[in-house]
Amino acid sequence: MPIAQILTFLTELGDQAVILPFAATVAIALAAAGARREALLWCVAIFIPLFATLVAKIIFVPCGHLLPGLGTRSPSGHAAAAIAAYGGFAVLWAKFADDRRLQALFISTALLAGIGVAMSRVYLGAHSVPEVLIGSAIGLSAPALLWRMGSPATGAAPRPRLVFLLLLLPLALAFLLRGKTLSVEGHIAAFAIRLMSALGVCG
Repeated sequence: MPIAQILTFLTELGDQAVILPFAATVAIALAAAGARREALLWCVAIFIPLFATLVAKIIFVPCGHLLPGLGTRSPSGHAAAAIAAYGGFAVLWAKFADDRRLQALFISTALLAGIGVAMSRVYLGAHSVPEVLIGSAIGLSAPALLWRMGSPATGAAPRPRLVFLLLLLPLALAFLLRGKTLSVEGHIAAFAIRLMSALGVCG
């Protein structure tokens, strides 16, 4: 497979058209398995970096030119979303796994996927390295929060077979939706410029 196709494949996994249904499916799967506390924490952990990325874009799009040395106009939403969703997903399910090798497999695989999406944004010319680093740093808040949440609530952990079933469902959905896009970047940029113009800053 040509390198360009691999990079395109990776970058598509970080699009909001994939991430949002993926995150919703994980929450539903957790709730269906009786892990309602974990489902709520998952929703909070995913919302924080997605909202933070939106705020960062609103600030950087009109004001990034004031920091020319940083080379940042719009932090990478793909990198933030991919690391938040896939990294958080791996940490979440690692909490349900008793086997440390399985935990390491979950987390390392998700880490590689997140890094792959982030790197693809640079190689495809969609973002600069600083933009991807900022997005990645924002995205790390989700797995960090889920890692600190403690062990699953007593009696809430799904049975081992159900764990693997629930693992496969969101991942299968992500691959099925790959290639779909939500064209929100232009709308965010236009809103940010209008907002800062109305506030009279970052002219």
